[in-house]
Amino acid sequence: MPLEAARLAAQATESRTRFKSRVARGGSLIQRSVLGATFCLSYRHSRDGGGWQAPPQHDAITITSDAGFTAPGFAAGCACVTAGNGTPGSPYVIGPWAITAPSGGSTGWAVKVDNPSGGITSSFTISGISANYSGVPFTDPVIVLAGVNNPVGTAMSNVSANEDGRGVELDSSSYVSLDQLSFNKMTGNSLFVNGSSHITLSNSKLKSTADGQVPHNADGLYALNSSYLSIGGVPACPKDQICNSFDYDTGWGVYLQHTHDVTIDHATANADDTGGYILDNAWNVTLGNSTAEAGGPICITLNGQKTSTGYHTDLQGGLLLINGSHDNTIHSDQVAGNADIGIGSGGNGFFANPCTNSEDPFSPVEAPMGSNNTFTNVCYSTTDIASLEPAQPCK
Repeated sequence: MPLEAARLAAQATESRTRFKSRVARGGSLIQRSVLGATFCLSYRHSRDGGGWQAPPQHDAITITSDAGFTAPGFAAGCACVTAGNGTPGSPYVIGPWAITAPSGGSTGWAVKVDNPSGGITSSFTISGISANYSGVPFTDPVIVLAGVNNPVGTAMSNVSANEDGRGVELDSSSYVSLDQLSFNKMTGNSLFVNGSSHITLSNSKLKSTADGQVPHNADGLYALNSSYLSIGGVPACPKDQICNSFDYDTGWGVYLQHTHDVTIDHATANADDTGGYILDNAWNVTLGNSTAEAGGPICITLNGQKTSTGYHTDLQGGLLLINGSHDNTIHSDQVAGNADIGIGSGGNGFFANPCTNSEDPFSPVEAPMGSNNTFTNVCYSTTDIASLEPAQPCK
């Protein structure tokens, strides 16, 4: 049986017990709506009263200069702009479109705006994009922005994909707002923020499921060498409700590496197969009003073999601060019922193996957190941080 077919069969068997097995670890996984807002998911309402209508189909889109912004019917350019004139007050609108195949036929992207030399000066938005294909390599993004740094801002909204590679990739870009992203069962990370700054994320569901991967290919959000990120905590979020969901990822829900000045507010990273939130040499991060519950690997059967979900790592837990992470503020969070540890500092040198019910030695061990990290009004089942003892179980 092919690997993916075997995985789907295994998921069908274990999905009925996944919730129970995770909560049985001691957690109190909160039942709530996935998001406080309703997704549009790349559909629009028919103007003639005919109900909901799927967006029209389009080939993969690549733009490398201002000349690439052209309307449907043009022989040159993207032939993808449905509104706007490229000014800050009336940006070009790319979408809604259902992309029928990636740029390379079986590999590549759905939409790419590539601006390494600064040839794109026009303002634009991307809205209503759905990837109507699957099976691309895990590193291939649905949408990628490279070198897009319009201080006026670039908006991306209402983007959906299922069983594709990576969701959205931002390379050396800034002032980008992401809203209503819905990525399900992605085989790569759902959102990769690489060397980028001033990014906001709201009303989104990011789920990556790809057993057998290595870090960070199946994270919900992986941010590297980035800064000034607002993961929730923006006006577009519903008041006092969950704004972004990073649940049921194979990897970590949110991993911040060499990244600083980040707000994570009203997020869930529940039932992730490796762990919830990892701060890796991260600083000035505020994580509040969020949950990391019932995380950690489970044992499934693939091709007749017992297999652990998640990464092979000793960073299994709800919230881990590692490699000198410092000056971070953790408040008003629930970190409960995770497989290995609730809140931890550094790696612990063991991989919690659910198939053998053992702790297997693991190396190298990640270094502990740095100084000036504060924890206020946080509940957690276990910790290895002396100043947080005794544990404060969630009720």
